[in-house]
Amino acid sequence: MIDSEYRILAEQYTPMIHHMLKKLAIYKHKEEFIQIGLISIWEAHQNYKEEKGRFSSYLYMHMKGRLLDELKRRSKEEQRIVYPEEAFWETVASAFTFTDEEQYIQTLCKSLTKKEAKWVIYTFIQQLTISEIAAKEHVSKSAVKGWKKGAILKLKRLLLAAK
Repeated sequence: MIDSEYRILAEQYTPMIHHMLKKLAIYKHKEEFIQIGLISIWEAHQNYKEEKGRFSSYLYMHMKGRLLDELKRRSKEEQRIVYPEEAFWETVASAFTFTDEEQYIQTLCKSLTKKEAKWVIYTFIQQLTISEIAAKEHVSKSAVKGWKKGAILKLKRLLLAAK
């Protein structure tokens, strides 16, 4: 194919590329998909035989196939990349210990009663809810709320005095 022939075809069928991108809801990496569309024009022209029907129909199907293939390829690649990344972060989070923070919290708990300290540790280190703490300690939720209230008041005073 001569360069000028390709330019004419590309100019003529560029609206088809944009139509196809819109129809397939391709909004990410649009420029790359436009390039795939332009390449498919060249490929279709090279492989076209008149017995296959009208060129525009042949091109439409060829272009749609190429774009769908690329979407599938990217989807597979994205799945392959994303899941190990999520698993990695879950592993890191479970292996990572907040020793400095835990030590700081333990230091703060020295100025609290035993029950208030339990509330702080259960809430901020073990991430338990009031209901879970009550069940674990075999007390009522209102008792745990009392520990919470006392701990918050003392910690506020302690932290404001430290400023």
